[in-house]
Amino acid sequence: MVRTILHVGCGRQSYDGLPPLDWENEWRQVRVDIDPSVEPDIVASIVDMAGIEDASAECVFSKHNIEHLEAHEVGQCLAAFHRVLKPEGFLILRTPDLRGIARLLLQYDPEEPLYVAQVYGKQIPTAPLDMLYGSRHEIAGGNRFMAHRTGFTAASLHRYLLRAGFEKIEIAEKADTQELMCLAMKRVDGNLLPEVLGVSI
Repeated sequence: MVRTILHVGCGRQSYDGLPPLDWENEWRQVRVDIDPSVEPDIVASIVDMAGIEDASAECVFSKHNIEHLEAHEVGQCLAAFHRVLKPEGFLILRTPDLRGIARLLLQYDPEEPLYVAQVYGKQIPTAPLDMLYGSRHEIAGGNRFMAHRTGFTAASLHRYLLRAGFEKIEIAEKADTQELMCLAMKRVDGNLLPEVLGVSI
């Protein structure tokens, strides 16, 4: 049986950052994005996942998407993720860590680049201000989708996920990337075990 990962808010990424699964035989990626110019398999907003059937995927993968939503849309988005997952399914989610970014703002000039990010083959200097509000380089280039409109701590993200219906949630704070790395199971008794799949937070 071939299982499905919905790669939501995929942008121009294909397999970037996805778990190291057997893509030739056991898993297939379905790319979902609101922007038709990135040529996703499905054009849809992550807020409602319109057009995607209930319980149709084993995994939803979301890498740096939910911070681009308005705060009032986050609950709707996570409820949509929950809706499209099969009962045994799980969510892998990455988003900036507000606490980690706040610590950087206390230590460094907010506009001083701390590292250079590789974005679609381009080298983008990244400062604490970019982590907080979105990549100034991308936004200046006309990509308004890159603006950050809300943010999360581990505790606040956990609350959102519980309210969306997820039953088992693990969140790690990654100090090296100032990210929250989350693994959320739709049901506690789900039999599709992420650790077997090589998923690690």
